[in-house]
Amino acid sequence: MPPKISVLFLIPSLVANGAERQLCELVRHMDRERFIVHVVVFYGPEPGAPAGPWLDLAGLQDLNLHCLHKRRGALGYLAALPRLLALMLRVQPDIVHGYMDGNLPILLLGRLLRRRVVWGIRRSSRDLTKLDRLSLRMLRVEVLLARFVDLVIFNSEAGRSSYRAMGMKAERMEVVANGFDVERFRPDPAGGAAQRLAWGVAADVPLIGVVGRLHPVKDHPTFLRAAARLALEWPRAMFVCVGEGTGQELGRLRALAASQGLAGRVLFPGACGGMVAAYNALTCLVLASTDEGFPNVLGEAMACGIPCVTTRVGDAESLVGAQGIVVPVGDDLAMARAVSRLLGETAQARADRSGSARSRICARFSVQALARSTEARLLDLASSPAATCPDPGRP
Repeated sequence: MPPKISVLFLIPSLVANGAERQLCELVRHMDRERFIVHVVVFYGPEPGAPAGPWLDLAGLQDLNLHCLHKRRGALGYLAALPRLLALMLRVQPDIVHGYMDGNLPILLLGRLLRRRVVWGIRRSSRDLTKLDRLSLRMLRVEVLLARFVDLVIFNSEAGRSSYRAMGMKAERMEVVANGFDVERFRPDPAGGAAQRLAWGVAADVPLIGVVGRLHPVKDHPTFLRAAARLALEWPRAMFVCVGEGTGQELGRLRALAASQGLAGRVLFPGACGGMVAAYNALTCLVLASTDEGFPNVLGEAMACGIPCVTTRVGDAESLVGAQGIVVPVGDDLAMARAVSRLLGETAQARADRSGSARSRICARFSVQALARSTEARLLDLASSPAATCPDPGRP
């Protein structure tokens, strides 16, 4: 049997957001007969905050989890990067793989130690208007430095096309679609009923929800304007915005909901630990984003059998297929009409849509497919001629 390949993943933290959940699913399902897996984070769980994916990975016996205990801010790298370098010298990874803000540090140290470098890019970055100045600068630096990366893995074709259009030129730029745990995300009427009870929503009330952090790129204002239109047509309908955000952003959205005549009809419960129950509580899920790569919330909701309406962002259209409805970005009228169409379906039509949505995710976007596709690319990278370059510092 060939020697195992050691892979070190670097990601800022393991909060329960899309990229973090996808990394957790990937490393949980990687073949331990072929790979030794290390996951490194800059930040551990915040005191008093739910540990989420951190606990999931910490409980795995065959996975090595490390925290660099970085201090917040740019100066925190002065201590974190030497710790990361010492860790890499100790564990001797064959491949180093960054995610998000881990991409640039992993390139720096990976090249220093002459390891193969992989970047993971999770968004399409087509809507640059929602990025602040620092994020725009870092994006331009990332595009420029990608030429020194051995492999860039995008989670969407839209992302790869967008970055190419911005001038990114890496040695290899490939797409591996997200995968979903269909054993975890599945229809659960009892869990959905319990979540509705916790939210104070009656069982027979249409409940339309958006799931995602309260951030401009998620475009909650368009969702709320669509909700105002729906409230006129469906007088008993309720709406929920699941996700955390700053107090300022929450206040802004509450004020907008009130100005749209939705006071008392829109819930802002914050982050939800039990997302399976949250999805199952919904009558319909809406993705209103202006920019995405491969939206996790759509796949998770579909695996639970929940109908979806999405804006035409990233690979959302290819993900939902004929089982969902796609509308233009920022078009609250089209969004409201699409949701209304779903709410007006017969019980049989809804059941058929629910079943076919789950079947699509199970057949095409499983976590096993995510793991096998990623493994194939890492194995190919490790076995390519450039991976055998002399390294006098390695035993």
